[in-house]
Amino acid sequence: GGRSGWARKKFFREVNTCSTRSAQSAKTPLSPYSSTMSLGSSMSARAAATSQQGSFEPAPTFRATEGWMGNHHFLCKGKVMLGSDAPLFFFTNALLVVSMALYYIFVVPHLIEHIPNHWTAQAGGAISCGILAILALVTLWAAATTDPGIIPCVSSPIKPPVPNDGTPIGGPLGHRFCSTCNIFRPPRSKHCNSCNVCVSKFDHHCPWVGNCIGERNHRYFFGFLVAISALTILVTLSCLQVLIKAYKEAALGPMSPGPVLNGNGGEAQDSGGGDDGSQPHSDHPTEIQAIWSAVLSMPLVCLMAIFCLLCAWSLTSLTCFHVLIISLAQTTNERVRGVFAYSGARNTANRGCLSNWVSALCGRRPPSKLPRDFSQLVICGKCDADEKIWETNAAGIGQLSPERISSAAQLGGDAALSRNNSAAAEEGRSDGGEIK
Repeated sequence: GGRSGWARKKFFREVNTCSTRSAQSAKTPLSPYSSTMSLGSSMSARAAATSQQGSFEPAPTFRATEGWMGNHHFLCKGKVMLGSDAPLFFFTNALLVVSMALYYIFVVPHLIEHIPNHWTAQAGGAISCGILAILALVTLWAAATTDPGIIPCVSSPIKPPVPNDGTPIGGPLGHRFCSTCNIFRPPRSKHCNSCNVCVSKFDHHCPWVGNCIGERNHRYFFGFLVAISALTILVTLSCLQVLIKAYKEAALGPMSPGPVLNGNGGEAQDSGGGDDGSQPHSDHPTEIQAIWSAVLSMPLVCLMAIFCLLCAWSLTSLTCFHVLIISLAQTTNERVRGVFAYSGARNTANRGCLSNWVSALCGRRPPSKLPRDFSQLVICGKCDADEKIWETNAAGIGQLSPERISSAAQLGGDAALSRNNSAAAEEGRSDGGEIK
């Protein structure tokens, strides 16, 4: 695909370029110019081989997914769009499902059998874990499949007009030009290098969700953090309870058959040493031995406890951080960069803690600027004449063709319609003559 139209490869045929070059060099006579002639012949042979390998023909139709310039992944022929890190997103799903399966297979039965009176062994504990796991999966998929607020790019060699809505150009709270997307992105937005798109009110790119977190899916991401943090804490406590029970059983050691009575009816006292005069030994293991015995008796539960404890620590810290930035009406990108702390700019979005929470969780989301279904078939229009991108005027200066100016003006809006050939040519020369 390109800016001038769409084409597909017509055919492909392998060509042995090595034999072609060797045959061509064998026909070349030895002379002082043999090296130059062989170089030219090899280049011509390579060009001929390239022309024989494949050609292109105009594509009358193409899928909307083929015209998408982001690094996203599409499912169901374009009906579902995931972020650039879709493999990690599926790994997160598998990790969550496998962990919950191990919890219900190994941890819950041990709790019910050995610690029936503990609150983690009650029906409420197991049901709570199931509800939290389902909630985590639902919010994970919602955050991954929801448009985070992508601003569509404009594929045109002409730079779009400067916005004149009163917002400053540049600065922490002004419009910024994105040369990759060829747009002036609004304040608080940022270009994601992973997804290769500009996102409105960009928070961060989460590889575990596989998508950007922005204005339209931040509430789902926060719900996922709350659910997965509570789930990891609950599973960690359950695993620790099983290990504590195993430790207590190991610390008691083997039970003695009972006290030995002497002739007077009293309990006999151990004289102390063995036959060789050594010190008496106790049947009860030491603390380290009891801990090691508990770990060896429950290795899988011990690994789950360590893994869930680390996850609970990191996820709870991240949840607390997002509680902070929601209360201040900031994003992770703005907080990390210190936009309001170091620049002295005033955060106009901060309307108080309570209003910020209502806006973040219950506020109306802006409509998506993307099509609902990327599986639609796009029909290419027929051109009566070949389109010229660049042409030379009477003064010998290269400028954009009228066809290209009119097509770019339609993409740019009413402001671009007022541009003429000279303005477009001056802008092209100011940009170094490159089309980005």
